[in-house]
Amino acid sequence: MQSYCKSLDDLPEKFVFYIRVFAIYFTLNKTQNMKNFLFLFCMLPALTSCAQSNSIKITVIPYPLEVINQPVSYKTDDSALTIRAAGKTNLFNHPNGATRIQNAPMVLFQPEQDFTLTAKVSGELQSIYDVVALVVYQDEDIWAKLCYENSVDQQPTIVSVVTRTYSDDCNSISAGEDVWLSVTRKGNEFSFFYTADKKSWKMIRHFHLDITSTLKAGFTVHGSRGEGLSGTFSEIELEEFESKEPINLRRDN
Repeated sequence: MQSYCKSLDDLPEKFVFYIRVFAIYFTLNKTQNMKNFLFLFCMLPALTSCAQSNSIKITVIPYPLEVINQPVSYKTDDSALTIRAAGKTNLFNHPNGATRIQNAPMVLFQPEQDFTLTAKVSGELQSIYDVVALVVYQDEDIWAKLCYENSVDQQPTIVSVVTRTYSDDCNSISAGEDVWLSVTRKGNEFSFFYTADKKSWKMIRHFHLDITSTLKAGFTVHGSRGEGLSGTFSEIELEEFESKEPINLRRDN
């Protein structure tokens, strides 16, 4: 759980990292000149970024998390993740093949079995195409995302994008402020679901991806038109199951 800082260990990780590096430097190198100090100071942001990426954790996900395309910032909790993305970021392979933009920050993990990943999503959707999404990702040619997106009508909308070299983009249904998204995988079969009350789930998409190597799942936030946005994934749940288990990927029984 989140708490206020009460000791050095409770301080934000970035500041603890700065403090410890400076302490080591001045202890071991008191006689070094100012050039060494300035070099170390300039290197700290990069070092801090690496330290932050290697230590990100969400308690309900029992796998290492990998940060792809470093966000402006992120914050985790036991079952929540907030990502702030820079402006002009996207995850989209244009159907005409002219552009392929994949600079959206993603936080991904590698499930060992088939799974269902669910989260309540929210975001400060302001510009057209601001997106907070669940994503499954093999590589730049094979991936899919289920989005809470600001449409061209400035209306929060549930959107799905399935990419097999080229992205297939489909707007499905208008949404309010309370949005839960869910993705289920069984082998190469996938389903996307949405609900406004976590009770009555609507299937958004049922599709096939030709998975031939490692598949990762997780979270992404991006905005291709605006100056950046924050998106939050809360009430995160991960359920895994054996492929032989009878799973209804349409949830229609």
